[in-house]
Order: sequence, then C-alpha cells, then structure tokens
Amino acid sequence: MIEKTTSRDQDGWGEMTSEAIQAMLMDNAARSFPYRHPFFRRLYLVAFLLVTLLILLPAWTIIYIPTKNRPRRNWKLKRCLRVRFSRRLCGLIARCEIDYLGRDLSIDLDPRKLKYSHPVNIPPAPSDILCGHPKEALDLLQASRGRWMLRYIHRYKREKEGIWGKWNNSDNGNVYGLDEVKAFWYTGEKSTAEEAPQFRRPGDPVMLHFHGGGYVLGTAAETSLSSNFPKALVKHSPIHHVLSVDYRLAPTAPWPLPLLDAISAYHWLAKVEGVEEGDITVAGDSAGGHLALSLVRWLRDQGQNVGLKMPRGMVLLSPWADLGFTNVWGEEAIRHNKDSDTIDDTFGPFACSLLLRALPASIMHTSPYISPASLLLPEARQGEKSFEQFPATYIVYGGAERLSTNIQLLWSRIRLSREFDPPIIPDRLFVSPDAIHDFMIFPWMAEEASEVYEDLDGWLRELLSADLPEEDEQSVAESLEFEESIEASWKEMVRQRRLSRQMTRESIKSHKSPVMGPVQDDLGMIRMMEDMSEEGLSMITTDISMPQFDLEMPKSPEWLTPLTSDLRPDYSLDDDEVPWYDLDGSADRDIDTETRKDR
Repeated sequence: MIEKTTSRDQDGWGEMTSEAIQAMLMDNAARSFPYRHPFFRRLYLVAFLLVTLLILLPAWTIIYIPTKNRPRRNWKLKRCLRVRFSRRLCGLIARCEIDYLGRDLSIDLDPRKLKYSHPVNIPPAPSDILCGHPKEALDLLQASRGRWMLRYIHRYKREKEGIWGKWNNSDNGNVYGLDEVKAFWYTGEKSTAEEAPQFRRPGDPVMLHFHGGGYVLGTAAETSLSSNFPKALVKHSPIHHVLSVDYRLAPTAPWPLPLLDAISAYHWLAKVEGVEEGDITVAGDSAGGHLALSLVRWLRDQGQNVGLKMPRGMVLLSPWADLGFTNVWGEEAIRHNKDSDTIDDTFGPFACSLLLRALPASIMHTSPYISPASLLLPEARQGEKSFEQFPATYIVYGGAERLSTNIQLLWSRIRLSREFDPPIIPDRLFVSPDAIHDFMIFPWMAEEASEVYEDLDGWLRELLSADLPEEDEQSVAESLEFEESIEASWKEMVRQRRLSRQMTRESIKSHKSPVMGPVQDDLGMIRMMEDMSEEGLSMITTDISMPQFDLEMPKSPEWLTPLTSDLRPDYSLDDDEVPWYDLDGSADRDIDTETRKDR
C-alpha cells in the first residue's frame, strides 16, 4: 500500500491510497453494455445527437439566460452552450467505448492537399537508445502480453479469456518497440500546393509539439483542433518551424509506445536533421503536455547515456499531470469545476484504462513519468522524482478547467526544484481565469488564446535570445559528421554557424510577433448549432471496426438541415473569412513587428 503524503481526511472519504482511488474510479466508470455493439451504438449516437440539438439545447438556452445560472458569470450564453454540449459529447467516449477517433497512421496524407503542413516520416531511433523507464515499461508490456487488464471498464467475468478482445492483443503477432513515426512540419500557410517547408538556417528555433486527446483521440494533422496551436505559433511567436508528432495512440499502442515515438522524433531532430538541442523547445497540450513532460524527464535521466542533450525550454498547455486521479480525492475535489469544463467524469479513467492496461496498477501513483503531480508521490527538491535540471518552463491553463488543481501542484513542484537549479530565464505560469481545459485550440476561445500568444511571444523571445554556455568547438564539429574534414574546414564551419546563430538571436531579441487581431466569437446561434452538429456527426460517421454494421450517413441530411453541413477543417468559416489563428492586426503593426522574412 502506498502511503499518502497528507494525513487529513478528505471530506469523510477516508485515507487516500492507491487501492481506494482505483475502487472509486471503478465505481464511477461508465456501464455501457447496450452501446458497445456497433449497430446499437450507431442508433444510440443518432438519437443522442437529435435529442441534444432539438430538445436539450433549447432547454439549456432557457436555463442559461439568467446570468446567475451560468457556470461563469462572465461567460456569454453561446459559451455556456458550447461547453455544455462539448462535455456531453465527451461523455460518449467512455459510454460507447469509442476508441477509433484518431488518424489511421498507415495512410500517408497527400501533401498537395494540405494547406498549412508538410507530412514527414520519421525513422525509428536506434534500438540501443532505449534505457531507463521506457525500456523497463516495454519489458513489462511484453511480459504481460495476453493478460492485459482494462481496470476502469466494466465487464462481466473480467478475467475470462478473450473478454477484452482487440485491447488484449495476445494473438496479433506484433513486436512492440520503436517504430516509424508520422509527423507534420508547420512553417506557415503554403502559397502553392507543391511548396516545401520554409528553409531553416542554423540557430533558427524549432518546436517539437505533441497533440492532446487523452491518448485515445486526436492527430497532428492540420484538420485536428490541436493543429490550431502550431498554426498560430508560426505566425504569433518567434518559432517558425514546428514539428507536430502523430505518436501512436493507446487503443492500439499502450504505454510506453507513445513515449518511444516521442524519443524517436527528438532523436531525429537532433541527430538526423542536425538541429542543436539548444534550439529545440518541447511543447504539448493536454495529454501531449504529459508526453512532453515524460520525454524531458527521460532526457534528464538518460540523455547523457545516449548522447542527447536537454531542450532549450518547455511549453505546456493544460498538461495532464496526474493520471492517477489523486487530485480528485474528496467530495469537494471531485466536483472541482465540474460544471464549467468540457471534460466528462468518465473520459479520464477510460483513457487511462487503455493507456496503462499492460502495466501494474500501482504505476499510475508511483512513477513520476506517469503522474508527476500525484499526491501519492512525495515532493522532492532534488533526485529522480524531482524536476531538477528541467529546462525553463511555460505553463498555461484555464481557471475553469478540471485539471487546474493538478496543474497548480505540478507548477509548485517545478518551482520547488528551482531553489537549487534555476533555469536560464524564470519559469512562467499563465492562468486565464474563465477559460476551459486546453482552451487555446478552440476557435471560440480565441480571445483568451490571443492574450496567451502575446505573453508567450515575449517569454519565448527572452528564452531564445538568452546566452547559453559557450559550445565546445570539437563537439560541434563532431556533430556535423564530416568524415575527412581537416581542422581548418570544421573551424570555419563552426564560425559560420555561430555567426548565423548570433544573427538569429539578435533578430529574436529586437523584434516581436504580430499580435492576433479581432478574435470575438461572433457566430450566430444557427451557425453555432450547425458547428455543434458537425462535431456530433463526425463522431457518428467515423468508420467503425465492423463494416457490416456501418450506416452511411449522407452529408448534410435533409432531416437535420439547417443544423448540419459538411465537416470542414476551417471550422465553419466562410471562404472570404480569415481563420482566427491568421488574424494578426496588420493594420496596427509597427516597424518592430517580426515576420518570417526577417530571419
């Protein structure tokens, strides 16, 4: 049994232990036997959408007209409705056991059809790079094969052979380990279909980004909501090269396979693309923030053993830092921001069931790689469970989100380790008081996002223009991998590279990025309902694993018009409108505002 870090009784819930938390999660898990069958699930989802849009949405409108009934007094009516609908939609994931909302990584996207991104296939890192936590977790995954247990999903006779079907993967013959990784370069909007990624000079900063989605959904592709972050970043920050990674998702790739993909992506940037680690910033939103934390911890613990250095900094957007759910222990804690966020009670436990099904149950409370903000992990200023030697970190979260308590605890633990190991610039915590979880990816929360981008731009410029310890010329030369270079040639190469890096630093320091322009959410109610119906229909019409039960839904069916329309990646914007992440207030731009051409 794991000892609790505090002795106080949480609202009469008793002592917080690993076993007690697991029992609580199981008691609150969705019971969804009728909805698991693909045919009945599809019928239920259609009924769900109709009831929500035609009955519940008008009822919610009446309820939220008085401002005293709104989750946040500052919210407008449309925001209340959007959050309520999104939370109801989120609840479908666990109730209907939907695990196919990611992208099929076996299919390469046609780069000519992409407007903002450039697909790239990243080779797996060398096998000898695996050590430490990912190696230990991978060994456990292989050893437990055929006995994987999904702890917070209900089944009658849970121990019965074959009860978990495809989620057990006992007979598929896969060899789990390092694999090819899909990713996308974001370097700005393309002017032609065949345009290549923008040229990167030595010293230009690069961001390695991991998308959110609870490890069960989402993609790095530009049609995903998470792509709004790299799209906006290349325009409203000094980082104009963002590599967003399509790491493997938990339904087919439990932990540590997503971490292996993150390691391969980082290794590829540093050792294949030749990007200096000091030019890399690691970032992630929601579950992607958790993956970014795990990657940086592994680099801190094992980087010297495998020839990889730490990144320059880390940016975390609403990071999921307590996969053990210790921060929801107690009546008050479990209800924290329950009515003001898009996350449903059942989503997190369902996602963890898939992600950690191959590992011991206690790992979610004992491993700093899994739950760095767990209350069942002792606070530490130094050592392997601390944040000692972590790079400068920027964290942003919404005051209305359910994960705010575990993010606050994460922040306090990072700050605790800074007493002995200060970063090159101060860490930064940005709290948007009335924003929801992962709010920066939602077009209808662009007003709050614009404030973050302006603040983040200043912090990144300070970080990227700060002086690092002088590079050792011999190590730089070796990193260039010249086979027969003479001393004079590599010294000249080092000199040229340092000159380029210095010019980049000076440009970053002396400029600022365009500020995001008009960002009001001015969509009418009918437009909002149309957008919401598209979100529901995209879930219903997604391909399922049993084609014989597929009910093909026509686009914009007459019985839902005008509530539906074709699913579009520009989020219901007219052709003559500019996406919110491209708004830059150019009319007010001053001479010090930076564009990509400035570097």
